[in-house]
Amino acid sequence: MPSPHAAFENTWCFSAYLRDPRSRLLVEQADVLRRAFRIARQTRPFVLRAIVVLPSQLHGVWTLPPGDEEGESRWRQIQAVFDRQLPGQPPRALLRRDRCARPLWQADFPQQRVTDAEDLQRQIARVHHSPVQQGHVREPAHWRYSSIHRRLAGREVE
Repeated sequence: MPSPHAAFENTWCFSAYLRDPRSRLLVEQADVLRRAFRIARQTRPFVLRAIVVLPSQLHGVWTLPPGDEEGESRWRQIQAVFDRQLPGQPPRALLRRDRCARPLWQADFPQQRVTDAEDLQRQIARVHHSPVQQGHVREPAHWRYSSIHRRLAGREVE
């Protein structure tokens, strides 16, 4: 008999931050970021349960396939695709000798495992509420760069 927590055992909430906290790059290049997530999902599947993109950071909840705990490597792929597809001077030209470094992004990738259905709903609400917490809008649904709109429409995040 499967564990009651089996549906959540590979569900994680995560955050990612640009090095420059004053940057607006993520909302200015939201289409490029969306494309990077789509490309990564094609090569290494995951279900994106919630996401919010703020000017210099993003927060999300995703579920990886059973037995797959490679969230950080997926994130590195998303970063690499995003960096390469930015218009203008490619950030990769700024890379030091360390080819793995991403000059736009902070190195850490905080993740936290979702434990059960209640925790999942709490983490999704936290993600969707972050534009309000940071003073961008008064209501979560007023933030354009959020999966809350799909959730309110009863659709999955793509």
